Amino acid sequence: MPLAGFAAVIAVVFLLSIHTLTSVYQDIGRHIRLGELIWHTHRVPGTNLFSYTAPNFPFIDHHWLSEVLLYLGDSVVGLAGLIAIKAVLVVVAFGLAFAAAWRKAFAWPAAVIGLVAAVILIERTDVRPEILSYLFLGWFLFVLYRYPRSRLIATLPLVQLLWVNAHIYFFMGPLVFLAWWAGDIAIRGKTALTDRTTWLLAAGIAVATLLNPHGLTGALYPLQVFNNYGYSVMENQSPRFLRALNYPALTTGMLYVGIVLVVVSFVPNWRRIRHNVFGLIIAVSTAVFALLMIRNFGLFALCMMPVAITNVSEIGYHARSQWPMKWLILVWCALFGAAIVGGQFYGQYGAPYRQFGFIVPTGYDEPVAFYRAAHIHGPIFNNFDIGSYLIWKLPEEPVFVDGRPEAYPASFFTDVYIPMQQSAAAWDKYSKQYGINAIFWDTADITPWSQAFVDRITKDPKWSVVYDANSVMILVRKTR
Repeated sequence: MPLAGFAAVIAVVFLLSIHTLTSVYQDIGRHIRLGELIWHTHRVPGTNLFSYTAPNFPFIDHHWLSEVLLYLGDSVVGLAGLIAIKAVLVVVAFGLAFAAAWRKAFAWPAAVIGLVAAVILIERTDVRPEILSYLFLGWFLFVLYRYPRSRLIATLPLVQLLWVNAHIYFFMGPLVFLAWWAGDIAIRGKTALTDRTTWLLAAGIAVATLLNPHGLTGALYPLQVFNNYGYSVMENQSPRFLRALNYPALTTGMLYVGIVLVVVSFVPNWRRIRHNVFGLIIAVSTAVFALLMIRNFGLFALCMMPVAITNVSEIGYHARSQWPMKWLILVWCALFGAAIVGGQFYGQYGAPYRQFGFIVPTGYDEPVAFYRAAHIHGPIFNNFDIGSYLIWKLPEEPVFVDGRPEAYPASFFTDVYIPMQQSAAAWDKYSKQYGINAIFWDTADITPWSQAFVDRITKDPKWSVVYDANSVMILVRKTR
């Protein structure tokens, strides 16, 4: 019966992972397009490549392997199929982290911890390269918590090799391993510090991290990515900042619950803190990451489970006192699952754009078809949010900008892109410099400069609105 709690939590995670492909208008298209290029040219591009404003600007593609897999997956099973594959990967990643410290005698307290983590994780369950990061992180946690002295430990360098080429979260591999080593030293002292196997493992992970198309530069990239980051994106904002923008509060609230839960789990177990240094390090570090940026919620969700479950099991929560919790959890999971499938959950969550199912939005396909049918030609002026979609669906037209701040000089955003929207003088200057002939605009862009630009350009006698629907506006320059 204790396995029922494990299975119920996993079932909830699976249902939460099957939802609208909201990234279809964001990065997924560019990832597929890059994957196609890499697959056919057998090389990883080292420059911006897709824009006419900064085509040769250096760009480190830190998730090229994920992009190839996304391209192949889209080619074989389509985007709906990718949603299914993603759901399976999320369940496996979650299951590995959940099972890392799970014990039969403490199954129901563990289920509560797992449910909290599941709600935190839904912040980041779209089809993205980071799903592979969750899978690899789950494996690191499973091996280092449950089987650190087994032969499975030898798989970590191989997983790290895949990770460093799949997603920028690859730094979590060395971080988790070093945290485990620090915990081992706290327990075994000098023996752990001089352990030959551990040193070989550390060397293997280090070498694997260097085996990427950019070598040492690629390995250090997570420390440098924000050195040239001229545009602020939603996923890099803190939950506190987004609260002022009425961002859905459920996952943020559950993040705070998860942090409190982890802290509380350490308090009665403080006498064994020396045995839980590993958990303390990964819990604190991922909690800080999550409080700084919502994109890091998934890291904390996975790491909090083995940490809190270990503490609860060491406290000695007695199995016979768990029966009321057992039925409450099973009933709650059943009701939660019904709400997810029925659509009520996402409405209450404040995310009506997300629904249960293998749903692939197609709203932007119509304006792209209109653009082609009307024989409109660029250069295009587009906004940040829609650039990646145009790279995918309108590949014959180089974009003005796309959703990669690091692929453009920071000054491009501060001196060109934003001023063009804020100032008529800047618009006149740069639209002439770039020879802009068409505007392809995502009118759902809530930035104040975008709102000001739309208001001004629709009144400009030099421009004509030829399409305005599906949150997209297309304008063309009038000819005399």
